[in-house]
Amino acid sequence: MIAPLQAPLVGPLAMLAGHPGAAALAALSWAVLACLLPMVRARWYYPAIWALIVVGVPVLGWLTYLCGPGFGVLFLALGLSLLVWPPVEAMRRRRGQGGTPGALH
Repeated sequence: MIAPLQAPLVGPLAMLAGHPGAAALAALSWAVLACLLPMVRARWYYPAIWALIVVGVPVLGWLTYLCGPGFGVLFLALGLSLLVWPPVEAMRRRRGQGGTPGALH
């Protein structure tokens, strides 16, 4: 006996997954978390970076799929710049305090 085909996933979650605003909101949430990264303790700094990368790649793919390659490249550049040069570290360097990653406790 052949099993009947399952109905496609229709509901609030499926409608949300296809909405470009949801993808943009997820990307902006990722960016906020990346801005807060320097406030993580030094012990958790590099695992937090890897967690952001693991979460950010699917979000970037989702955003690119729904909003187009222009937004995808824009958020890729934003994400790379936030991971390489966190805003809090830049402010510390500007003030002349120096510091190491995750120095704020």
